Amino acid sequence: MNIYYLINLIKRRLWLLIIIPIIGAAAAFMLLSSLPQKYRSSAQLATGFTTDETVKLNDEKFNVGKTTQDFNNLIEQMNSELVVTLVSYNLIIHDLTSDIPFRTVDYATSELKKPTPEEKQEMVKVYKEKLQSMKLLSSFDPKELKLLEYLKAYRYNSFSLKEKGLDIGRVKNSDFISVEFVSEDPALSAYVVNTLCGEFIRYNRNLKSSLSDESVSLLAKLVQEKKEALDKRTTELNEFKSSNQVLNQRLENDIKLTQIAEYEGKKSVEEDNIRALRLSIAQTRDRIRRANNNKGGANNTKVLQLRENINKLNQLYIDGGSNDPELEKSIADLRNELQIEMTRLGTEASLLDEAKLQEQLDNYELQLGIAQSSLAGINSTLGRLRSQIAGHNTKESTLDGLTKEVELASKEYNQALDKYNEYKNRSLILGSSLRLIKEGQPALEPESSHTLVITALAGASSFALCVVFIVLMEFIDFRIKTSDNFRKVTKLKLAGTINKIPTKNLKLNDIFNEYSQNADLIVFKQLLRKVRFELESTGGHSVLVTSTKPGEGKTFFILCLAYSLSLIKKKVLIIDTNFKNNGLTKLLLVKPNFHRLLEEGDTKRRTNHLLNAATNEPVQEGQEPPKEPDMDQEFSRKIIYPTGHKNIDIIGSNPSTNSPMEILAGRDFKKMLKTFEQNYDYILMEGASLNDFPDTKELVEYADLVLPIFSAESTIKQVDKESISYLKSLDGRLMGSVLNKVENENLKI
Repeated sequence: MNIYYLINLIKRRLWLLIIIPIIGAAAAFMLLSSLPQKYRSSAQLATGFTTDETVKLNDEKFNVGKTTQDFNNLIEQMNSELVVTLVSYNLIIHDLTSDIPFRTVDYATSELKKPTPEEKQEMVKVYKEKLQSMKLLSSFDPKELKLLEYLKAYRYNSFSLKEKGLDIGRVKNSDFISVEFVSEDPALSAYVVNTLCGEFIRYNRNLKSSLSDESVSLLAKLVQEKKEALDKRTTELNEFKSSNQVLNQRLENDIKLTQIAEYEGKKSVEEDNIRALRLSIAQTRDRIRRANNNKGGANNTKVLQLRENINKLNQLYIDGGSNDPELEKSIADLRNELQIEMTRLGTEASLLDEAKLQEQLDNYELQLGIAQSSLAGINSTLGRLRSQIAGHNTKESTLDGLTKEVELASKEYNQALDKYNEYKNRSLILGSSLRLIKEGQPALEPESSHTLVITALAGASSFALCVVFIVLMEFIDFRIKTSDNFRKVTKLKLAGTINKIPTKNLKLNDIFNEYSQNADLIVFKQLLRKVRFELESTGGHSVLVTSTKPGEGKTFFILCLAYSLSLIKKKVLIIDTNFKNNGLTKLLLVKPNFHRLLEEGDTKRRTNHLLNAATNEPVQEGQEPPKEPDMDQEFSRKIIYPTGHKNIDIIGSNPSTNSPMEILAGRDFKKMLKTFEQNYDYILMEGASLNDFPDTKELVEYADLVLPIFSAESTIKQVDKESISYLKSLDGRLMGSVLNKVENENLKI
């Protein structure tokens, strides 16, 4: 579908595009004019979500996402049924107690009865109780259900208020919430917005206060629990320190470690000294042994006795811890005496050497004993220090564990205490950020109904809908309509297009009357002449007119084409080979004779004028049957019947379910057509529809040209496509197609 076609389509429906928008605009104007006047009032609340005017308990940073969420939550709370119902309570109380109510109820048309003064007082009492306690009326309670019905009758219930004028939203990119209400009374509108703001502030403070009190109570209990846990851990730590006499465990451990390091050094020195002394003793004993071997047994009893005494005293001195000064003095005296004795006696050099060696040996042994005693003391002290260190490590690990538990309990207690103080302080300043900054005022003028704008929009929208509807209907309309669509769908050559004209009670003379002023007939005549020209240019004589489906206009087209050819002095023979619908026969045979032929059953007359009449007349005895050529020639002559139009004859037919090959069996129909061509310029035959019958396919071999007729009001279906494929296979015999019944406005598209 091209744009040119759409434009022409819209032009053709211009009357529709004018009338419907006018009707829509007029309806909108009348509706808006009849609406009652409305008055708007608005109030504003400051939330404090985007400002720093309130007291801050911490250094919270501004968060756009959280702020948007806070605004959304606040608006939803204001739109909640409870908050709006609180406004409903105020309104109904006002109207029941005021001499100038905002609204009244027509109890004559209402199912509710008018309350008595006592009932009014009782109703106001219940409404006030619910308002004070911020509770909804229950529909399960019959008394409260009745109160709900009164709210509905006054149109003060939450649904009516929200659906009939209440609008709550954030003022764009600001800290304010706008509350608007539209009603028939300016005072009512102002009362609703101011009451809603006041009730919401009360509701919000009450809600936050209850939640805050609950939170503070829970935090106070948590603080007490953390305090008890901290006291318990502190007591356990103090008892451990007291029972283990721990003053400064870390300092004490450092001192012990220093002492162990010092004694380790002493131990190493003593071990080295003992190894040196043992080596010296071994060497001295070896020297004494060699000296005794060289001397040959020299001996001095007193010297030996002194030496023996010195050795005994040395042993006693060592066993006593080498701390006895008297033993030390005695040993020194004995050594001096031994030296004097040896000098007095004038012992030989060898004896003196032996004594000296013995003295060295004794001295080494004494030093070895002292070193071993000292090493044993050092080892004892190291063992005691190490055991003390091990005990101290166990105490230290236990002490560290208790200390960490105390620190953790102290941290948890401080955190709980800080949280408790924060919420307690917050509860003291709760609700200070939400406040009414603009009270609603009664409107001085009613709201504009935007009558002209809405009327214009109604007209424009009606126009647009009409255009869309027209285009949509065209898109879902799969009829051929135009020659361009025909070529795209069928891919067939188009021999011509014929416009649609009314055919009821139409005579051929009226169509081709040169004085006719009917524009449709004039166009039809010109288009038919184009098809006539195409036919003459082909040079063919016999033409089979067919279609893919019934009702495409073959019969009427053949009549008009034959008449058009007769106007140029062409003799035309019409053969009605459409045995399934012999419309040509019914139209062109003289009706009185035709009816008589069909109704009276005149076999002889029927034989003379109908193509498929019975030819098997009985042959008398002794009479020879006529020769076949003579019979065919006589038959061909008798079946031609003149019509009421000059130069147009017809061969009619009877309706039959047989196919053309069955009907024409036994006759040389091709030879018959050749005979007809000697007397007629054109022979026009009609074939049954291709989709339903094989008649056209059987008749094709007898025709020079095949001319299919398509109706512009038809759609091309799959069965049509199969028939079209057959037509394409005819090649040179296919003269082209005629698109019939085209609307005049689609001829040029």
